[in-house]
Amino acid sequence: MNITKLITLPVFLAACAACATAAPGVPAASPLKIVATTPELADITRNIGGKLVSVDNIARGPEDIHQVVMRPSFVTKLNKADGVIYLGMTVEHAFLNGLLSAAANPKMRPDDVKECIGDGCVDCSEGLAVLGKPANLSRSEGEQHPQGNPHYNVGPAEGVIMAKNIAKGLARLDPAHKADYEANLKAYLGVLEPALAKLRKEAAPLKGVKAVSVHEDVAYLGRFLGMDFVDTLEPKPGIAPTPAHLEELVRLMKEQNINLIVREQQYDAKSCDWLAQKTGAKVAVIGTMSNALPGTETFIKFAQKNVHAILDAVAPAKK
Repeated sequence: MNITKLITLPVFLAACAACATAAPGVPAASPLKIVATTPELADITRNIGGKLVSVDNIARGPEDIHQVVMRPSFVTKLNKADGVIYLGMTVEHAFLNGLLSAAANPKMRPDDVKECIGDGCVDCSEGLAVLGKPANLSRSEGEQHPQGNPHYNVGPAEGVIMAKNIAKGLARLDPAHKADYEANLKAYLGVLEPALAKLRKEAAPLKGVKAVSVHEDVAYLGRFLGMDFVDTLEPKPGIAPTPAHLEELVRLMKEQNINLIVREQQYDAKSCDWLAQKTGAKVAVIGTMSNALPGTETFIKFAQKNVHAILDAVAPAKK
C-alpha cells in the first residue's frame, strides 16, 4: 500500500509545521529559488533560467505522479521558494495541494481547481491544446481530470509550450531579467525544435499503428506519433486491470490486429506480459517523466527514449 494512503492531510500538516519557518514577505534573493514538480520541468527551467535560477524538483521520475509521497523536505523548499512550476490540470493534486498548504508561502497557495494560486505559481498547461476532456464527470468513471488529460508532459511536441510558459513565468517573477529568459528560451527552442523534427521523421513508421496502453497517459504521445491508442488495460482510469477486461482486450486485439502494448514504466509488467502472451503482441516500455528510465535525465532524452522504445517494438529495422 502506498504511504500516501496512510497519511492524512491534518497529520501531515502537523508534522511539517516546524518546517515552514521562513518569514513571509522576505524579498526574493538572486538566484530565484524555484521548485518544479517533475524532473522534465526542472530540466527545462534550468535551460531557460541558467545561472539566474536555483531549481529543485519534487517527483524523482520513476514513481506514479498520482502517488508521489509528500516529504517534509519539500515543505521547506516550497516555503522558501520564489515560484513553483507545475503541470496543472489536477495531475499533481495528490501531493501539491498538501505541500503548499503546509509550506504557508503567501506567494503560492493551494487551490482545488487551479492547483496553485498566487504570484509564484507557474502553470505550464496554459494554452495547451487539451485532449480527453470528459463529457460527464462521475465517480463511477474512475480517476477523472475535469480539465482534460493532464499527461501532456509525455507528448514531445508539448515541450515547446512548457518551455514558453516557463520563460513567461520566470520573466514575471524576475522582470529585471526578462530579456535573459527570452534569449535562453530562443536558444533552448533552437535545440528542442530540430530534435522534434528529427524524431517525427524517425517515427514515420508508427503513423496509423494501433496499440493499447495501461493508463490514459499516452494521448499526447499518440498525437505526436500519429498512433491510435484504442484501449487501456485499466477498465477505467486508476482502476486495476480485471480478468474480464483483459479477456475482452484479447478479443479486441485479435479482431483489430493490434500487435503493440505500451507499458508505462511505473506499472506492473504482469498483466502486460500475460496479454502479450495471449495475443502475440510486443511490449514497449516508456516513461511518463524524465528519469523514469536510464538515460532520460533531460526532456529531450526522455522524449527520444520513449519514441525509440516504441519503434524498437514495431519497426526496429527502420529506426
